[in-house]
Amino acid sequence: MTALTRRAFAAGAAVLATVPALPAAAQGTASRSFRFFRGSTPIGTNTMTVARGPAGVTATGDIDIVVKGLGFIPLYRYVLDFEEVYDAEGTLVSMRGTCDDDGEPHFVNVAREGSSLLVNGSRHAGPVPVSAGVASYWRRDAIERTPWISTQSGLPLAISVSPIRSAEAPAGASAFRATNGTDFTIDLFYDSRGEWVGGAFDAKGARATMRMISETGPLPT
Repeated sequence: MTALTRRAFAAGAAVLATVPALPAAAQGTASRSFRFFRGSTPIGTNTMTVARGPAGVTATGDIDIVVKGLGFIPLYRYVLDFEEVYDAEGTLVSMRGTCDDDGEPHFVNVAREGSSLLVNGSRHAGPVPVSAGVASYWRRDAIERTPWISTQSGLPLAISVSPIRSAEAPAGASAFRATNGTDFTIDLFYDSRGEWVGGAFDAKGARATMRMISETGPLPT
């Protein structure tokens, strides 16, 4: 190495030393819990847990809803468990889910194959674009994607999303309405961090809200 080359190398190394490293995606696990209300009556819970490791992100969701009548007799029961797996770039790799919709069983299994996601579900079987979103709501960026894949049945939903004003949103949160224009509409709320903090929808003739009751920090995406 010549003296000139050594000086150039040393100067370049000094410059590189002053350049901040690009932040790596934060690893770890976080969760948040929600409570469902029908009117003012609590009817169930929803818990999301998201873990990021070197290979990507795994998210799990557990929903349990019971609507009771007089004498606390259960009139309706809904149970959903699902898992989403994303690679390090945030692209969906797989999803699975099982649901008991008041005695009616549903399921979904999704696997990435090339440029498509292959869906095998109780209401849909076939490919959807790899850019599709998932109807689990916790990823703020994903609600802008279409279609959404149902975590209950695998049904692709052609969704449009628009900002709205909502008195049901927590203080300081932004509200968005997601709908397919026919039989699916939900309002979703995100705080200033872009973190999911609740939602609202119509439930069999009454307004239902989903309110966050606890969190362990930002969900790693």
